[in-house]
Amino acid sequence: MSARRGLGRGLGALLGEGGTSDVTTPAPPRRDGVPQIPVAAIRPNPRQPRTSFDEAALAELRDSIAAFGVLVPIIVREAGDGYELIAGERRWRAAQAAGLETIAAIVRRADDRESLEVAIVENLQRENLDALEEAMGFAHLMETYDYTQEQVARRVGRSRPAVTNALRLLSLPDSVKQLVREGKLNAGHARAILALPPELRESIARRAVAEDLSVRAVERLAHDGGAKRRRPAAARAGEDEEYVQRLRYRYATQVRVVGGKRGGTIELRYADAADLMRIVDLLLGETP
Repeated sequence: MSARRGLGRGLGALLGEGGTSDVTTPAPPRRDGVPQIPVAAIRPNPRQPRTSFDEAALAELRDSIAAFGVLVPIIVREAGDGYELIAGERRWRAAQAAGLETIAAIVRRADDRESLEVAIVENLQRENLDALEEAMGFAHLMETYDYTQEQVARRVGRSRPAVTNALRLLSLPDSVKQLVREGKLNAGHARAILALPPELRESIARRAVAEDLSVRAVERLAHDGGAKRRRPAAARAGEDEEYVQRLRYRYATQVRVVGGKRGGTIELRYADAADLMRIVDLLLGETP
């Protein structure tokens, strides 16, 4: 089963199957069987992993909602004298822009942790989180609730190597992260850049954007840039560049091959314990 298909457990698994809601106050007015919540009584989820909203896409959604209403209810939880969003912020924003007074909403009981999990899963299922927003959501679960990578993977329906690879993106320089947020680089570019030594990452990222390079082109640039660094004489004499290049991009890390008449060694560099776990997973065939 692919990582994306693994999200099938999704919202139902996190907040309970079926269409009933756990409402602790009198039920809001209903339309076509769905509660209608005042748009003004809802506030955004401060733990929402998604931090950017495409204005053009929001405008299109606003026009659709103005014409047809909100076809897919948002999910909220009670908070103070109003409600806090769990999932559906784009629909809520578009409903505001369209001038709607109420919006179709399902009211659930959920603590902060469950609210964040559902927000991540809902966005992953709709494929509208960028790579860094996804990674920041995973990191927030780990830092705030002491989740392991394995626990995060189970809760959001991803493989552990996929979570590990996502978290590695957070080690990119801030300037490179911003290029990913702006859509100028995608996750493939970012992973190729991570294979570089830190001092080369920003310059190659800028060049990739300036020249509109493909991921494969960035991988070749990363290889060429890495090859310019001085290496020990024994390593230079023993390396087979074709194999080194294949290994470097298979494991997204620096590779050194030291050979001799009776054999040699292959060295794979890792940055930290999580990076070591990622490389071991790849070596054992446990790919995302």
